[in-house]
Amino acid sequence: MKIKNSQVVAFLNGIAEIQNKKLPIKVCYAITRNINLMESVAKAYEEERMKVLDKYVQKEGNGEYIVKDGAYKIEDVSSYESEMEELLEIENELAVHTVRFEELEKCDTEQFEALSVRDINLLTFMTAE
Repeated sequence: MKIKNSQVVAFLNGIAEIQNKKLPIKVCYAITRNINLMESVAKAYEEERMKVLDKYVQKEGNGEYIVKDGAYKIEDVSSYESEMEELLEIENELAVHTVRFEELEKCDTEQFEALSVRDINLLTFMTAE
């Protein structure tokens, strides 16, 4: 399955909240497998993101990035945004572990915790019909 870097980042950034919920074992297993699968992609993405930052963020004399109002001070915003967008759109071929939607539906029973719309959206890529 092809997964964009933006999807990997969104999944890894949002999954911690879901992992704290009591879920069916097949859902938990799929989440854990997919986290492990995506960690190497996230590492490569982060390395390239840091190169882009280093290229465009203004630096102080000691080499530290200049931060103003909680954001990096970017020299060429247009080029920075273009490179970041390109990096986020890169597709990765991953053997995503899927679960049937029926497994997610079990979360609505009283022995598990319900998934929010946000949670379901985050897990959609790993849901099989």
